[in-house]
Amino acid sequence: MKTVTLLRRAALICAGLLAGSAAAFTPVLTPALTTQATKEGDTMSRDTGVYTWGPYLLKTYTEDIVLKADSPEVDGIALGTPYERLRYESFLDTFQAMPLTPDQAAQFAQKWNNKISFLLYTHSPGPVAQEEELWQQAYNQGEATNTPGREHSYLDLYQPATLTVAGKTLTAKPEIDGPYGDQFTLPAGTPQFRYLGVVHYTFDLTGLPTNGSVTLNFKDSGGKAYTQKADLSQLR
Repeated sequence: MKTVTLLRRAALICAGLLAGSAAAFTPVLTPALTTQATKEGDTMSRDTGVYTWGPYLLKTYTEDIVLKADSPEVDGIALGTPYERLRYESFLDTFQAMPLTPDQAAQFAQKWNNKISFLLYTHSPGPVAQEEELWQQAYNQGEATNTPGREHSYLDLYQPATLTVAGKTLTAKPEIDGPYGDQFTLPAGTPQFRYLGVVHYTFDLTGLPTNGSVTLNFKDSGGKAYTQKADLSQLR
């Protein structure tokens, strides 16, 4: 079982509650914005070691590692634009003492041209000890597939999500970061190890409007449906 690093995935949700500025969404970063995003991520990493999501954090369901009786599987939903994804990459690379070079930043920004990614921060519905059994049941029922190189977990049950943009529906497959093991606190105050992970859904908006509202629809591993709107005109 993997363990979480110092950059705890659950902690990033809390960090998103900090203030941040918003600006118009830019599908293709200019050299000036590429430099600015790189600098912002690098500065956050050096000054505090805490990544500030700001307006890119669209929704929080769980603000700490204390699980309430009705806590959903999804802890929070964030939106990654080309600007935010570069800022985050710069933050991580500086944190690992490998700051992005200008060429690396430019290449990373180009990879994200016209793309946005919804990031779902999640935790397993049951304890780690039950994960293999639950996964096997889902596999036997044709609800899970064996993914080489990744531990079996609830994350294997995530299915493609849809994004509605200007009346057009796009579909994206889940990309998984995890599972990682972490200790949560149950309503009674007792500790319990759960898996957690980040599910990414990335959509290409080439040729589509990038200044209005978009709607994401997806289901968690238990089949619970979620709908999340985002106003791209409010995000850089």
